[in-house]
Amino acid sequence: MKLHLSETLPADFLTTSARKLNDILPGPSLFFLKGERNPPLFISILLHGNETTGLLAVQHMLKTIEAKLPRSVILFIGNVRAAKAGARKMADEPDYNRIWSSGSSKEERLASEVLGHIAGKAPLACIDIHNNTGKNPHYACINTLDRATLNLAARFSPTIVYFTEPHEVISIACSRIAPSVTLECGIAGDSEGTLHTADYLIACLRSPASKLFAHPEKSHDDVFHTVAKISIPDNVRPGFGNRCDDADICFRSDFDLLNFTRVASGTLLGTALTPSGLLYVSNNMNMDVTNEYFSVLNGEIRTTRHFIPAMFTMDRTIIQQDCLGYIMEPYPLQQENR
Repeated sequence: MKLHLSETLPADFLTTSARKLNDILPGPSLFFLKGERNPPLFISILLHGNETTGLLAVQHMLKTIEAKLPRSVILFIGNVRAAKAGARKMADEPDYNRIWSSGSSKEERLASEVLGHIAGKAPLACIDIHNNTGKNPHYACINTLDRATLNLAARFSPTIVYFTEPHEVISIACSRIAPSVTLECGIAGDSEGTLHTADYLIACLRSPASKLFAHPEKSHDDVFHTVAKISIPDNVRPGFGNRCDDADICFRSDFDLLNFTRVASGTLLGTALTPSGLLYVSNNMNMDVTNEYFSVLNGEIRTTRHFIPAMFTMDRTIIQQDCLGYIMEPYPLQQENR
């Protein structure tokens, strides 16, 4: 797998949809776009082919700025093959946001090459852009708790999620190079998410470091920590609401509306319709902690403690390729980080 390198974007880039990028790009591509000042801003988009807000926001950003970029940009465009299919990833390849730690596969070698180029340019900050398939607020994810990273995240949203697993994501790798954030921009294609993200990118390009990493006015530090992941075995078929005819486990119809709410102990989440219709919960040390969070009695799946869900999804494909969602807890910041 060869990484495409260029200092100019294709002529039709600003008007090309995610599904058509494969026609103008040979594959994963890294662009070095010269601006009026350095160090550059690193932006990664389309690590998941069906998460298109990053592309739309970058296109809007470039159309809005029109003249020369106020700051240089390193732009990585990831899985254009999956984007053509409108899929998170293709069946014969790994998740493009799980290849950034180490390994010898062709995708992991490509990721290592990308990281080498990024480190060589010593960027001001790194921004990875994603979407959710379930209903979530716009929020920023961080992997370190230094003040610069917290402030960079707070400029996007007052809701911040701190996580260390999965450790193979690009943002963790980039956090060793510069302050790094992941933007979760709601449902793909939503115009509000596109404009919010584009405005954030433009502000990052125009801001000096002294402003970009300063604490935003009227901001507060509501930080959540991802402590566990909820999965469903591959042979278990999930359903939701009245779409449970062929399901092994049937979740409530408003399942993804629970995201970023405080779910109380004893809350009914769904019904196990077969003996195999069960959840599996693993913590950040990959230990089975299912019984700490859920119980099944007379087929009813209920919570056994209160927690805050994130990224709960009702998309069967995403559940199979990734997970059902994550469990979070409020994270108390140390006084020196306030």
